[in-house]
Amino acid sequence: MGYLPKHADKIRRNIPEAAIGPPYFYYENAACASKGVWDTISWFLYDVEPEFVDSMNFCAAARKRGYVHNLPINDRYPLLPLQPLTISEALLLTRKWWPSWDTRTKLSCLQTVIASAKLTERIRKALKDEGKPPLHVQMYVLKQCMQWNLVWVGKNKLAPLEPDEVEMLLGFPKNHTRGDGISRTDRYKLLGNSFQVDTVAYHLSVLKELFPDRVTSCPFSLELEVLWLHCTS
Repeated sequence: MGYLPKHADKIRRNIPEAAIGPPYFYYENAACASKGVWDTISWFLYDVEPEFVDSMNFCAAARKRGYVHNLPINDRYPLLPLQPLTISEALLLTRKWWPSWDTRTKLSCLQTVIASAKLTERIRKALKDEGKPPLHVQMYVLKQCMQWNLVWVGKNKLAPLEPDEVEMLLGFPKNHTRGDGISRTDRYKLLGNSFQVDTVAYHLSVLKELFPDRVTSCPFSLELEVLWLHCTS
């Protein structure tokens, strides 16, 4: 079972003197990692405890992550313009086809893989009858929708998110992962393993006032990958 404290939204900071920046470090991992994993990560990073955040507070998709960092936490602010926070606001073209019995307002965590064409075809056949489907069909369809982040693209027709839609939800510009030799499968994998930009920007926003002239970064590896931030005033 994953490790996610009951009061993950309440931030408690007790940074050891040796970890007080600058330089600042910033490490992200899935919140569902075991407590042993988080203990190991913290041990490598001056015993700083993780801050757990769900990106559903910044966009229309859930993404529970833990962040071990020594950044200040006061006076943080969101990246502007703000992201749409619901599916209907983020994916406008789905509104026309969205049935009333699908009560989702947020997408599940964005993954590295998508649903197969066979699955979406099975769902289409289950919904082929006119009118509101029976309860057991609704429950089956909703389960698949939540597991695979399927959205309505036509009458009784569901489809996975397009790569550019995933980019938008994660805060990247359109076609950010498009390029020569990069397949759709590669794009989903890259995006599924990436940061949610608005969440990270919220954490890093404190550096703008502290270091208005320059913030640079470089990766550093010591059994785990950490983003080290070097700032000059």
